[in-house]
Amino acid sequence: MHVFEMGSSWESFFLWGYLKSKVYVRKPRTVDDLKVSIREEIAILSQEMLVNVMQNFEERLRTCVQQEGRHLSDIIFCN
Repeated sequence: MHVFEMGSSWESFFLWGYLKSKVYVRKPRTVDDLKVSIREEIAILSQEMLVNVMQNFEERLRTCVQQEGRHLSDIIFCN
């Protein structure tokens, strides 16, 4: 079995935020319930959602490069 480790990458921030919005709605009562809920939500992530996340991230990177790393105050980050 693969062990997922949450890091500080953009994928981790996205995934953890998304999972929290789904998993805690179920109100898990035990750590085991929480683990099961997390696994179930990861299993149903659609390929389309993951592609959209990657495309959005790539667009953010392009904009950051164009702005030479300056603050992106006019950017609306879409989910």
